[in-house]
Amino acid sequence: MLNDYDKFTLYRELSKLSGAGFPIHKSIESILDTNPPKKQADYLQQTLKGIEEKKSFSDSVQNNKSITSLEISLISSGEKSGKIPEILSLLSNYFKLQNDSKKKIRAGLIYPIVMLHFAILLPALPRAAASRDLVGELMISLITLFVCYFILVIGIFLVRHFLKKAQHVASYDKLFNRLPLINKVRRAFALSRFTEILRIYLISSHTVSDSLKAASEASLSGDIVESMSREVLPSVSSGNPAGPILASLTKIFPPTFTRSYITSEESGTLDIELAQWSKIFSDDAESQCNRMSKMVPKVTYGFVVIIVIWQIFKIFGIYLETFERFIDY
Repeated sequence: MLNDYDKFTLYRELSKLSGAGFPIHKSIESILDTNPPKKQADYLQQTLKGIEEKKSFSDSVQNNKSITSLEISLISSGEKSGKIPEILSLLSNYFKLQNDSKKKIRAGLIYPIVMLHFAILLPALPRAAASRDLVGELMISLITLFVCYFILVIGIFLVRHFLKKAQHVASYDKLFNRLPLINKVRRAFALSRFTEILRIYLISSHTVSDSLKAASEASLSGDIVESMSREVLPSVSSGNPAGPILASLTKIFPPTFTRSYITSEESGTLDIELAQWSKIFSDDAESQCNRMSKMVPKVTYGFVVIIVIWQIFKIFGIYLETFERFIDY
């Protein structure tokens, strides 16, 4: 399975080579000649095999279990717009940011997680001293740890499942956009993808309707996809400009963005404005990721401190009970 770092390096190299004028299959062959790590080589060989079978680039990567719907959607958009190097660069930057953020979060979680283990295991010692059953008390603590791990794994599975749903279902998307910490990150990433794909499609001479549809799908935001299909596209298909309709979606698009969109739509400089807004949203996503990478360990640490304090009181209570029994004797 490819991790975020693997994808970052792969898409960066593919972007460089395709941007230099190499066809995508030649770019893949060039990277394979450098003997990349096995996981990357397997992905490249599988993709190259699909291209040699006359499949498109996006179809060739679909069978790889490591590839997400985001990658397939963006690569497909790049093929249709003829802007593969730009899309690969976008993916490279995205996975670099994800990799850096996860590394910071993991590093920040080491200390509170170690504390949590001590908070669960240490109370077994005074309980064992009181009951004279060390093995039994340790088994209870280990079972408690196992239950915590089980709940964590189930929680991660459910969050990932519903996050995938949120890419296409507006109700789930709105729910996640109400959650602290991740709401601003998801929103910034969605708007960054939306504006970048919209710009790429427009400068590739696609119709406004096709461009907006592709941009909404690439945003991986169920709320944007539903609002676009229900409100924006019917109006644009009737010959109306998109700006005023986008401006009415105040819960999705910032007013400063929609005002800029309307002005540039009227003046014919929409591609320039979208490029600037894509960078603004991308920078905001990076800033929010950095903020989240600092906040998650702090929140976890606070939660663990509460558990530690609670366990200290429990240990103190056990000592008091033991002392009272000693006096009674």
